[in-house]
Amino acid sequence: MEHKQFITIFHLYRKDGTALFLHPFDNFDRLQEVLGKTEIHGKYGNEPRVESLTLFRNDLYRMIESAVKSWVAEKKFIPRFLVSTGVFLVLYFVLSFAIRDPIPMIDEIAVGLGGALIMYFYLSKRGQSSRLASEYRVTLRSKVDKIIFEQDDFIQEVEKILQESEEDSKDIILKKLVEPGEDTLTIREKEEAWELLGYLEKRFKKKDIKQQEKILLRLSKGSGQEKDYEQLSRWLETRKIDIPLFAVYTRVKRSYEKVR
Repeated sequence: MEHKQFITIFHLYRKDGTALFLHPFDNFDRLQEVLGKTEIHGKYGNEPRVESLTLFRNDLYRMIESAVKSWVAEKKFIPRFLVSTGVFLVLYFVLSFAIRDPIPMIDEIAVGLGGALIMYFYLSKRGQSSRLASEYRVTLRSKVDKIIFEQDDFIQEVEKILQESEEDSKDIILKKLVEPGEDTLTIREKEEAWELLGYLEKRFKKKDIKQQEKILLRLSKGSGQEKDYEQLSRWLETRKIDIPLFAVYTRVKRSYEKVR
């Protein structure tokens, strides 16, 4: 029996009320893969607005349309190719014998290719509205419709940290990163925290994150130098990174490593 995986979607409120959804759906291929093999549920800190959930589902529906097009295109490629090739050959040979022109083959090839391309795109468009495509589309959409969001205390704590970090100045955030003190974030489910860290990490450049984490480790242990502090400060000033999210990522990772 195939082992069913479980995927969690996280909803966080930013300080300005903007809804932030953290999930593994980087593209429609990934969406198709996840929906086909996993059970999905959602978690939130403070209850999301209905319109936010509706917009999120609509985004997933749009990705599903792209996934269905890709799936049908791949599944029906060989039949479309063979039919289009047949159209080209028929037109080529018919025109070769029916039309006499001063430059042989040019007209036949041009008309044959044109007819083959028209047939190929006609079959592609027809495939999108076929019963097979409709059934697959309904299957994926029904899995999205079954996603239920539930309140979670851990995510509520994370949401609070995010909003506090959005209020803090860069200097205060920098101080908290370097001198974390006693962390009050409670990790109740390690799998949940690990998923959240994975989604957050994708929002940063991996090379930058690894470099800054090494600097933070040296500074937190007291082995760092003034140039490390200045480098970290300059990096935060570049605005190439979502600083509050990086603060959340660092805080959750530290707590996770304590209970790992």
